[in-house]
Formats: sequence, structure tokens, C-alpha cells
Amino acid sequence: MTSVLMTGITGFVGSHMADYLLENVPDVKLYATRRWRSNDANIKHLYGNSQVLFIETDLTDRGSIHGAIELSKPDIVYHFAAQSFPESSFLTPVMTLTTNVIGTTNLMEELKTARDAEYCDPTIVSVSSSEVYGNPNKDEVPIKETNPIRAANPYSISKVGHDLMSQYYHNAYELKVIITRMFSHEGKRRGKLFALSSFAHQIVQHEKKEDFGTEGSWYEIYHGNLDSVRTYNHIEDAVRAYWLAIDNCEYGETYNIGGDYTCTVGDALNMLISKSKSPESFIKLPDPNRMRPTDITLQIPDSSKFRKATGWKPTKGLEEICDDLLEYWREVL
Repeated sequence: MTSVLMTGITGFVGSHMADYLLENVPDVKLYATRRWRSNDANIKHLYGNSQVLFIETDLTDRGSIHGAIELSKPDIVYHFAAQSFPESSFLTPVMTLTTNVIGTTNLMEELKTARDAEYCDPTIVSVSSSEVYGNPNKDEVPIKETNPIRAANPYSISKVGHDLMSQYYHNAYELKVIITRMFSHEGKRRGKLFALSSFAHQIVQHEKKEDFGTEGSWYEIYHGNLDSVRTYNHIEDAVRAYWLAIDNCEYGETYNIGGDYTCTVGDALNMLISKSKSPESFIKLPDPNRMRPTDITLQIPDSSKFRKATGWKPTKGLEEICDDLLEYWREVL
């Protein structure tokens, strides 16, 4: 049996990763950490599954991490847990840094202790972010793993700390750490604080109004910066990539992972509107509250290193992402 310890299962990516493992990995036992106050909407379908054991754990509490590792004795660790909202990081920078940097350090320390005690020596996928690159120069696009790190907000700064501490624990103590830097990835269950999911949420809210689509009626879609360039990856391709990393990537290395569909956020909004039940009914309005004090505006990856190592390539694009987001909110609202 393969024992997997996963932090952050209640989140967007963690919940999809859990689904992937249960569907595709024979004889897997999933030990999933969560905090008692976490929203469990993404994982309710896993309750009662004998292959999943939830463990109350907080990354700022080393004792609870120690207990989770001692119980699971993992072969594989997926570290997804984080304060993952760039917009929120402007309001709560200390909490963001504490969770993402100190929390990651606590986890690595406890995994080192477990390795030294010889009761587990897992492969660790440490999930960093493309945000560590900040805003590259135009002549540095597409972004390679060797690009300079220019963190541009408290969230990206915290992920730089996460990233570098993960590298440190491999370099200093030979923990079997693989660092991934995933670029934009979207799909069902994405929280409405993120741009595309926010747009889909607003569209579906309007679709459900009694007067929706009547002649002369129109509905606002509020947005922030629509000129930011993103390369979108479907969540199903993203979690498959995380699984392929286990047996194919080298310890201590960093890997960019990104899709093939590059466009502006405004282009993605237009596609979502085109897939609504009445595209002509919507108008777009800028919202100052959705504008960030600093913004990362050019995210185009070179993921050839990861693709060469794993044979991975995307199977879905922005069309499927938009369909999934709209379908998700139509089911939820």
C-alpha cells in the first residue's frame, strides 16, 4: 500500500489531487491534514471513504505535524497547504508569511526528524508558485526556472520563502524534495476570490435572476486588471502533473508547469460571457477594490524541463476551464 500524506486537502488543488489519487493509484491510503476551522465544501464527498483518514493539523503547530507524520509514515508527501490568495495577502501579510514560510519550515523539520529516526523517508512534492518570478522583462519570456526571482506582493514573497526553504532542506539534509512552480490553473471548485471563478460566479448569479435575459435588461460583471497575461492550465492536467513528478523528477530541482493557452484575463472573461445563457446581457465594469497595489502581469511559462522529464502535456484548455467553472457555479448557487 502507498501511504500519502497531503497537506491542504480542503483547498482547490488538494481536493482534486485527492480525487486523482483515489481514482488512479491502486492501494493508496491518503492521510489528509486539515484545520478544524477549514471549509470542507470541497471534500464532503470523501467523508466515509475508508482510504482517506483526516488528521487535525496546523502547520504552525509542530506537535500536530509530528503526530500526522508518525501516524502516516508516508511514502509520498504533497505539500499544498498555504494562504493562497494573493489579494488577501495585502490585508494579512504576517499571517501569509507565517503560514507559507514558517509552516513549510515546520513541515520540513518534522520530515527531517522522521527521516533521521528511520521511520519514513518520503518523496516530497513542495508546491511553490509561478508568482515567485514576479514581473519578468519582456525578453525573459517565456519564463524559465533560471529566471530571476522578483516577488511582487506578500503572497509571492511568502512563496519565495517556501521555495527556498524547500531547496535548503534538500541541499543541507538530502530530503527528497521536488519543487514545482505551477502557472495559472483553473477549474471547478476554484474559490470566487480568483479572477476567472469570480467572473463565472457573477455570471451565474445573474443567470438565476427572474428577469435575466428579458429585453432591455443588462447585468454588471465587475473586474480588476484585464490586461494581465496568463497561460491557463486545466486542474485535471495540473494534478496529473503532480503525480508524474513523483517518479520522473530529480530531487532538489525546480520545475515550471504550465498550459499552452496564453491570453489576457480580459480574453478569458470574454470567453466566459460568450458561454453564458445570454451573452448580450452583460457589461463589464472596473472595480477599484479589485485592483491590486502591485500586480503580476506577464505569466508565460517555459515548462520544457518538466515535459522532457515526465512526458506530460496538457489535454484541456481555456474552453474546458470556462465550461467547468460555469457548470460548477450553476450547481452550487
